[in-house]
Amino acid sequence: MTPDELLRACTLKGFQGSGPGGQHRNKTNTGVLLTLREFNLEIKSCEGRSALENKTHALRRMQMALALQVREEPANPEMRFPGSNGHIQPSNAQFPLFVAHVFDIMCAKGGDTKTAAAAFGLTPSALVKILRQDKACATKLQGNRQENGQKKPHL
Repeated sequence: MTPDELLRACTLKGFQGSGPGGQHRNKTNTGVLLTLREFNLEIKSCEGRSALENKTHALRRMQMALALQVREEPANPEMRFPGSNGHIQPSNAQFPLFVAHVFDIMCAKGGDTKTAAAAFGLTPSALVKILRQDKACATKLQGNRQENGQKKPHL
């Protein structure tokens, strides 16, 4: 989903953020709560001083939560790698979609990183290195490997 489509699927609610930020933060509803009932997900963001900034953070977190929790049948076994030279940063807008495709392929193949890596033209070690950049992805990868009786990655 694009961020706009995801936002339309979610319930958006503002709240007063707590913590540092002075009088402005304590008197306005700059905190954002995104709820996606279909998948029972709630994401909060109140670290910024503006509601727009917090909404952007919350949408990004919602995309990552969906990428890590919702599994679908992989539509295309050969997909274009959204990064360059075997690298992609978690800040890349395509990172959540990439993660979702990787875990969809791994789920379909019994947790095998080799098949998922081959789908993107990567080596298994390069794929694991990419996933380990994000703590939630690393935790999900470790959990998948433990479920499928594979060797644990060194985290």
